[in-house]
Amino acid sequence: MNMAVTTHLREVRKSKGLTQKKVAEALLISKDSLSRYERGKQDPRLDVAIRLSKYYNVSMESRV
Repeated sequence: MNMAVTTHLREVRKSKGLTQKKVAEALLISKDSLSRYERGKQDPRLDVAIRLSKYYNVSMESRV
C-alpha cells in the first residue's frame, strides 16, 4: 500500500479522536488488521477499503 495512504489512515483516525479499537469494531475487522493497514504492512481488501473511506468520510480517489 502507498505510504501516503497508510499515513493518511492514521492521521484521519487520530484527527477524529478515534481509537483503533473503536474503528475496528465499527468496521467489523480486528484491531490488529487496522494496525497493519495503518503501518503499511498489509493492504485492506477492497470491501474494507470502501468501508474505511465511508467511515472516515474521505474519498478513496484522493489517496490512491
